[in-house]
Amino acid sequence: MKTAARRFLPPCSCCPPAPVTVSRRHFLAGGVAALGLPGASSRARAQTGPSAPPKTVIDVHHHISPPAYNHELIARGLNEAALFRWSAQRSLEDMDKAGVATAITSITNPGVWFGNNDAARRLARRCNEYAATLARDHPGRFGVFAALPLPDIDGSLKEIEYGFETLKADGVYMFTNWGGKSLYGDKYLGDPALAPIYEELQRRKAIVYTHPKDPACCHDSLPGVNGATIEYPMDTTRTILSLLSSGTAAKYPDVRFIFSHAGGATTGVVGRIAGGATTFLQDGGTMRSGGPELGARLTLLQKFYYDTAGAANPVTLGALKKMVPLSQIFFGNDFPFGAAGEQHKLLVESGAFNAQELRAIDFENIGRLLPRARA
Repeated sequence: MKTAARRFLPPCSCCPPAPVTVSRRHFLAGGVAALGLPGASSRARAQTGPSAPPKTVIDVHHHISPPAYNHELIARGLNEAALFRWSAQRSLEDMDKAGVATAITSITNPGVWFGNNDAARRLARRCNEYAATLARDHPGRFGVFAALPLPDIDGSLKEIEYGFETLKADGVYMFTNWGGKSLYGDKYLGDPALAPIYEELQRRKAIVYTHPKDPACCHDSLPGVNGATIEYPMDTTRTILSLLSSGTAAKYPDVRFIFSHAGGATTGVVGRIAGGATTFLQDGGTMRSGGPELGARLTLLQKFYYDTAGAANPVTLGALKKMVPLSQIFFGNDFPFGAAGEQHKLLVESGAFNAQELRAIDFENIGRLLPRARA
């Protein structure tokens, strides 16, 4: 989610649940050049307005809000206006305006677990089936990061199998924290209880897309300051350090992690995490002449992937560009809390990347991680 102010609002009576059908689909069928056929209304607008930019960008940070998810939030009084306004048409319109060929979708906070494992399994399944149906109905425009019903380990293993084998998901979606209270997790992604999950993901060489949410330790810690402003970047860094310090990232090298928002606060504390070698970093994550070896933690940090959502400024991106190779950076928007056109314009105007580097961030880098995304 974008680091703009966000709050749960009083309940409303909108968004009743809708049935979801399951289907198989091909992600990015026919390549990026063949993607993105707008609907009739979009074609009509194109005839009377400026021509849309060519669709070349792949967005890895794009939230959807399935009807079953909206219904659950409304029933619990956890209403988020931006989510309830979401629709597939709104997503496509935002993508078309910015030249986004494909958005890989995920749900967002607070997640599917509210204390009951069986209910969480059902809600995760309905959300994932909805996402797969969305991808089928709009060939090439959407991919799927499948939600897991953590802290239910067995249920999550079943959803991993179903997501990859039946829905053909592109990866799984995990919050930076999990367990504990229904809204606020007290465990992080390096927790040893997740070993069965990582063993299965390692076997599949799977992608894990992560997104922060308020943790049990620190939510509502500053009056008047919401979690998206301070706790999201901090919690992303907590979970990254959890993966490093627990040995999880080293033990499961074929699990590919993508972190939102340029890794949160990680660039600001990289010296504390990875030591004095960081002093010698230069653009591309390489060492200046005479510098020491990278070291184990910095090497692992450079294997992770990072999106640009909510981080399109020269301070954050300049630091990220030194911490990791360019190949590890993807474009992210944070729809419906961000607009792809605005986010991409900020990315360009930050001045952190030249045209060739922007091309890599827009689609070449993710194309190497997901070969089906290649043009």
